[in-house]
Amino acid sequence: MVNNLDLIVYGSLNMDYVGYVKKLPSLGETVASSNFSIGPGGKAANQAVAAAKLTAKTAMVGRVGDDQIGQLMKSKLQESGVDDDNVWITPNYQTGIAMVSVNPQGENTIVTHIGANDSLSKNDIDKSENKLKQAQGAILQLEMEKQVAEYIIEKVSRLEKKVILNLAPIVEIENEILKLVDLLIVNETEASYLSDMEVSSVETAETAAGVISKLGINNVVITLGSSGAVFKDQYLTKHYSAPTVNVVDSTAAGDCFVAAVSTFWLKFGDLDLSVRNAVKVAALAVTKKGAQTSLPTLQEYKDFDEELKQISF
Repeated sequence: MVNNLDLIVYGSLNMDYVGYVKKLPSLGETVASSNFSIGPGGKAANQAVAAAKLTAKTAMVGRVGDDQIGQLMKSKLQESGVDDDNVWITPNYQTGIAMVSVNPQGENTIVTHIGANDSLSKNDIDKSENKLKQAQGAILQLEMEKQVAEYIIEKVSRLEKKVILNLAPIVEIENEILKLVDLLIVNETEASYLSDMEVSSVETAETAAGVISKLGINNVVITLGSSGAVFKDQYLTKHYSAPTVNVVDSTAAGDCFVAAVSTFWLKFGDLDLSVRNAVKVAALAVTKKGAQTSLPTLQEYKDFDEELKQISF
């Protein structure tokens, strides 16, 4: 059991079945994979493991099925240093899975089966309140019932902890609930939905961040893949470009980014600096295959950052 937590992560745990293909299939097309792997994933589990690897004291709240996969998911969390006391095994449910295809450019398509993730309840959130009281902040995504997600946001805010929302997948959260979010992290598609405009460049992301902030959210980050991220707070709007790397697999890059921003912010307090560093952490993650296997340790990131500083242009 972890005491004096930095972070609690609510949400999904999936086992990832990943096929590496020459091209992503078109509708009705069958393609063969050149390589295949099975490993733990799920947005919340990825974020929890990523935070722990970056030295955040992290706990997770979620559900797995009463199958061998569920037991394996819990053991992998433990191996990564994540407190899994509140990851419950759910009778008569399968553990969630994700079927992932990755092309040579590191782009992917993902189909998920929510499984036991769908059984996470408000009662579970109440049962895990002692963990939340130990933490400085909480991350959640939306691979859960909308009512449960809104309940988490309200509870975290009421206990005066930082609320970090990764609006993935897109779910319509009530505006009064969104105003309780301390940091909103979205990609281009999610930002387009919230701002009601197409987000496809740094410039449009900067405009969209301003629109989204008017919903009552003080801190907004829009991730742009290889183009980095746009950050907006009450005073400034900044774009941080991503370093050029050899992209192998982008499967967990977004989760890595969310975890890195959250970890650095809660541990060190400077959100602007946290976003700048998180862009580089996520860039490092895409240079490796897999979801949790690609997530860098803090030392690996420090070594990578030192290498970037030595590159002369």
